[in-house]
Amino acid sequence: MSWPTRAVIAGWVLLPVFAVLNVLGGTADRRMYVLLTCVLALVPLALATLVARRVPENACAAALAAAGVTLVATAIPDDLGPLAGTWMLLYLPFAVALLIVPTGRANSQGWARVGWGLTIVVGLFIVICAVEVLVPAASEWARTAGLVLLPLFLVALIASAVAPIARYRRAGEDERLRLRWVFLGGASLPLTLMLCWASYLVVGTTDLVGIGLVAMYLAIPAGIAVALVRPTLADVDRTGIATVTAGALSTAALIVLSISCLAVGSALVAWSPPVALGLTAALAAAGALSFRPLYRVFDHLVFPDRGRTLSALARLQSLVDAGQAEPADVEQTLRESLRDSGLEVAYASLSDGALVRFDGTPATATELSTPVRLHGDVIGVLTSSDRSRRPPTAVAHASASLVDRARLQAELTAARADVAASRERLVRASFEEQRRLERDLHDGAQQRLVALGMRLRVVQRAGGLPAGVSEDLDAAVAELGTAVAELRRLAHGVRPSALDDGLSAALSEIAARMPGAIELDVRSADVPDDVAVTAYFVVSEAVTNALKHAGAERIRVVVESTADQLRVTVVDDGRGGARRHGGLRHLNDRVDALGGALSIESPVGVGTRIEAVLPCAS
Repeated sequence: MSWPTRAVIAGWVLLPVFAVLNVLGGTADRRMYVLLTCVLALVPLALATLVARRVPENACAAALAAAGVTLVATAIPDDLGPLAGTWMLLYLPFAVALLIVPTGRANSQGWARVGWGLTIVVGLFIVICAVEVLVPAASEWARTAGLVLLPLFLVALIASAVAPIARYRRAGEDERLRLRWVFLGGASLPLTLMLCWASYLVVGTTDLVGIGLVAMYLAIPAGIAVALVRPTLADVDRTGIATVTAGALSTAALIVLSISCLAVGSALVAWSPPVALGLTAALAAAGALSFRPLYRVFDHLVFPDRGRTLSALARLQSLVDAGQAEPADVEQTLRESLRDSGLEVAYASLSDGALVRFDGTPATATELSTPVRLHGDVIGVLTSSDRSRRPPTAVAHASASLVDRARLQAELTAARADVAASRERLVRASFEEQRRLERDLHDGAQQRLVALGMRLRVVQRAGGLPAGVSEDLDAAVAELGTAVAELRRLAHGVRPSALDDGLSAALSEIAARMPGAIELDVRSADVPDDVAVTAYFVVSEAVTNALKHAGAERIRVVVESTADQLRVTVVDDGRGGARRHGGLRHLNDRVDALGGALSIESPVGVGTRIEAVLPCAS
């Protein structure tokens, strides 16, 4: 068991002991006061227990436990003069905690000496106060020594308050995040002074300072505990800016109130009710109207990265609305503005809610992820890379619409890709089925019919048949020949048999039908059969249209292939005006089904240019 844990256990034992000692022989009011003090002391003691459980070696747990115990230990009756100097113990645990937070050790030997010096000053002051009461003869020099120790105590307290600021300047990002929670809790100290100021202005006394002390005993332990246990609990930067803004407005209101009270010559409580109420209402309205603009000013001053990022997101939103940028650019914009080159944006899939990056790979949320919400639903996350703090919530909120649009765009693109891939698989399966059908027709039905015709001729030539039967056999053989020709045309429509010798040979056969009219330039390697069939039909349909409908006299066909695509170009000098309907529409569907692209340029009176680009990497 670590010594901070033992100190926390000792705190739980000493707290009821001091509580009992404080109420012995006391009045009912005294007992109620001690009870309320114990309730308040339980806050730092309970938080010390949490810290000791999560980070048992950290001495901050012992400091928080000491703060709870000393609060009850110093709740002494007013008539116990020898213990009057113990009021310094109320500040000592918090001062030590500020010196060692968040690591549990002082940042250097110099800061460690400040802690030891403060402890010695407090001890000497308590001894001197006791001597002043118990030894009247030495009261004069004891009082003088006490007055000397008070400024030393004040200087040591100021040094303790400055220690986290000095540590922050040299700390890494993780330690800075933790220290920001300490600064937020430390805001209760100026709050105590402001309440004292306001109390004097309003009612003419300092009675309200007790509220500030209660706030200090709640806020400082809470800030230290969150810093050590869960520093990414919330957007501390945003909360801190709101606190600073509220403090600045409160200070301004107190200045106005001070000037007003000074001019009138009395506290606000002595004013006429309508005037006091009017001034209070005016200050409240001015503060409410000024909060948002002043918040933005402090935000840009204290956290320029966030202000810069919000401005960059606003610019990107305008560019996206104008069609000059893509929503997915939000990731690069955030990386540049937050100076986090590894920051990732992931969106929640519409199908199952799983997190997906913009490149399609799966993602997971971490402790450094900030959820992006839209209309109350989590639509994605922003995840830091080399930083120990999450992206600000304000940034996540500002990027929500862009992340949502990028998500819809990515999902639509993925759906289109799935449909295209599915259609391509179906088309390729169809080509395979067509090729099988062509083989079956050629090797099966055609061969059987040809064999049957030959057998009938053998029977006919054997002789001895009546004249009428011989004529019937001639008619049957002619019908078989017609059937064979029809089957050949059918098989050619499914897959041209000329492609058996390659695409170049098949296209040469088309060019041979119109000698001199078709110029053929084929520079292609072997391509998949489905690509070759589609290329063949592109050339065949384009040549047929040029000769039959456009009255072309010259047609140039160019076929060239690269490693991943086949380009087919057919140019004629016909009358032009071709439109994407009829055969060309069917041709467009063929090309599109393979994931290719068909372009048609056909100005009237100039001619037609048809180009098909077909993928053929596989």
